[in-house]
Amino acid sequence: MRTTNKRILDAAMNLIIQKGYRAATTKEIAEKANVSEATIFRNFKNKQGLMKAMIEQQAPAPENMIAKAEGDLYEDLLHFATALLQQLEQKKEVFRICLREPELFEDVLQDIIVYPQSVKKDLIVYFKELTKKNIISPGSEEANADVFMTMVFGYFMHRLQLGKRVITLSEETMLKHSTEIFIKGIVSR
Repeated sequence: MRTTNKRILDAAMNLIIQKGYRAATTKEIAEKANVSEATIFRNFKNKQGLMKAMIEQQAPAPENMIAKAEGDLYEDLLHFATALLQQLEQKKEVFRICLREPELFEDVLQDIIVYPQSVKKDLIVYFKELTKKNIISPGSEEANADVFMTMVFGYFMHRLQLGKRVITLSEETMLKHSTEIFIKGIVSR
């Protein structure tokens, strides 16, 4: 990414976090980034384009989780959960902005869900493979993926909004313990 665009995106993120999406103007962003407002419009079109670029800047390309699966249910699911939580953590400021200004969330929703959608797709494929091997019961692969992801999202959103006021488990302990409990619920008996 060009250094000018990085300066603009950093300035936009700082101002939007500080003032809110609606209150931060492109003029202020340009001043903070030491560029002209025309440069912002030329490179990003508008403030929504800036927001989209901020999300993309923080989002690595979805990795193929299945390729990294090693065949150990616990280790594989722990990897899925850790990767998802790390991705959410990288976007936590965007989530904070969207929680503060919910009307913005709809505008950026498609950009935010690309990575979680790819994780869910990979989880469903992974669970179907486990079903074929009679490791888990058939027919609930998508529900299993949804429940597993909800576990990670719930922890992320709790920490984002409440810090350690209620759930005091460390990230590592929470992921390990939740994965163990989840596995007990899906393994065929």
